[in-house]
Amino acid sequence: MDYQCYLAKIHVDMLPCMAAFAVVVETGSFVDASARLGLTASAVSKQVSKLENALSIRLLERSTRQLKVNAEGAQVYSHCKELLESSANIFRFKERFLESPQGLIRVAVPRSLYVICHQLVPEFLERYPSVNVQLISNEGEFDFIAEGIDVGIRVTDSPPLGLVARKLFPVDFVVCASNSYLEKHGRPVHPSALTEHSCIPFSEVSEKQNWKFTSAQGVGEVSVSGRYVSDSPEAVLNATLSGLGISCLPVRLAAEAITTNVLVEVFPEWKYVGTLQGMAWILHQPGRHVSQKVKVMVDYLVGELRRTGGVDGWITQATLLERIRN
Repeated sequence: MDYQCYLAKIHVDMLPCMAAFAVVVETGSFVDASARLGLTASAVSKQVSKLENALSIRLLERSTRQLKVNAEGAQVYSHCKELLESSANIFRFKERFLESPQGLIRVAVPRSLYVICHQLVPEFLERYPSVNVQLISNEGEFDFIAEGIDVGIRVTDSPPLGLVARKLFPVDFVVCASNSYLEKHGRPVHPSALTEHSCIPFSEVSEKQNWKFTSAQGVGEVSVSGRYVSDSPEAVLNATLSGLGISCLPVRLAAEAITTNVLVEVFPEWKYVGTLQGMAWILHQPGRHVSQKVKVMVDYLVGELRRTGGVDGWITQATLLERIRN
């Protein structure tokens, strides 16, 4: 059916009258119908009369002692009853979703945190069997409405206005390389020496990238390049493990390899400074009626990420690197 057939203003205006008529037929009187609808009997009578005038059909046979639906009214009543049943089903739908989160939820996360969030999805699906998850890699800003995103994680020092934002943890990067690469090509002693090495840029379409550093010695910037580039942090990690060059990786991704001495931190005294690092925030749209699936996903991610952060040292680069260096 063409939606224009049931969006005419008069059709919408008649909805309360249709409901009143159906209740009158079911109760058998204006008085009983008024008690159920919370209106006066005269108000209910006016609504039924208004419906009759709109349809140009008499629906009820009235007398001082009796109220009876006629043949035309019986046909109209069958459709009005469907209207009431649809209304009841909508509220059952509400109750069902409030009692048990369900449906598809789309979660957008930056590439640097994709693996961490991916590892948390199976447990979430186990807890909430009626919810399906679509995990989307999305760097930078995203449009919740246009892109159909329910929950997002962004790394930024200033969360966007107009959204509900909950702080997670700082996201930091570390420059590292494999022992095999350093044994073959030597270990650079200063960031400026990276120009003489094969580097593995992350999250760029170009084989060249500027890396910025800061330390007690000052601030430095160096243009690095290499034979391999990828916008996948996992691919960059694997390439680094294979000895293809020096990379700059999210601390959380490189932590295990550095802790087990599979990878080596190249400049312990220098801190990498880049656009992909900062505070991680979990975001969702505001409103009084946030869906249950969004609520449970946000609470789950906040709880698990913070809990894991406290146990495994995910919270800050300083904490993690202190463990690595000790």
